[in-house]
Amino acid sequence: MKVKNITLSLLLTVSCSLVLPYSLCGLSDGDTKNTRNPSQKPQGLGSPEVHKLTENVYAITGLYHSAGKGFGTNAGMIFTQKSIIFIDAGMSIASAEFLWQIAQKRIEEKENLYLILTHHHGDHTFGMRIMKEQGAKVFAHKIIKHWFEMYSGDQYKRFLTERSGWSPEEGDRIFGDVIFFEPDVVIEQDTILNIDNEEIHLLVTPGHVQDELSVYHPLSKTLFAGDTIYEGSDLTTRFGGPNEWKIWISQLDRLKQLDINTIIPGHGKLCSKKEIDRNINYLKGLFK
Repeated sequence: MKVKNITLSLLLTVSCSLVLPYSLCGLSDGDTKNTRNPSQKPQGLGSPEVHKLTENVYAITGLYHSAGKGFGTNAGMIFTQKSIIFIDAGMSIASAEFLWQIAQKRIEEKENLYLILTHHHGDHTFGMRIMKEQGAKVFAHKIIKHWFEMYSGDQYKRFLTERSGWSPEEGDRIFGDVIFFEPDVVIEQDTILNIDNEEIHLLVTPGHVQDELSVYHPLSKTLFAGDTIYEGSDLTTRFGGPNEWKIWISQLDRLKQLDINTIIPGHGKLCSKKEIDRNINYLKGLFK
């Protein structure tokens, strides 16, 4: 398969394994512009846990999701010598602010910021305004441009608000001011980013949706799988049919060939390569 290489250097600037829940990660509401009682989490935050996988690789699980019932959204961060790479932005402005607060703890001088969106769904993109306003360069699949042109952040937010049976005011409180931005760089094939002499692999893994990406960090052997992999729950397959499920299986087979220590799925707990087999078996079961 053809792989594209992109070297990035000084494009953008801004002037403990540990698992830490919101209340223990040193990210009190005093770090934000709006002062609140530290014991009161923002309504759209969820119950995030920060997993320090290595000194420079973090996974954040349990961010807010409108499905409720313990179902959360995951995101990640990779810190290189001069850069911070966010993988996904959460389903709310509060979630993205939480991610940014973690990043601020590591900012020393001038950092290059990048945001990689695994796909267009709101539970992974609604918070992107926070990173973009800090100057982040956004990477995504080419198809995501189509979705962002078709639906504004406000339109998408209104759709989910109505589907959840909330008032517009409640939707605003939970999701925040959602704005979509056109990606700065779009890809259509597997692409290797070289950031501060460190490789970040963007893998095109359609199945859940056409614009699905997975992000592999070879140095730490970490896979940020987006919704290509689900942990401990049924896969969301309603966006495709048998043809898409076959493609999804082939992509999972491909991911199994990677040298992986930890998988951060789009939803659920951190997991190992064994979860890939469960996902494959689930999809194969749809053909019986």
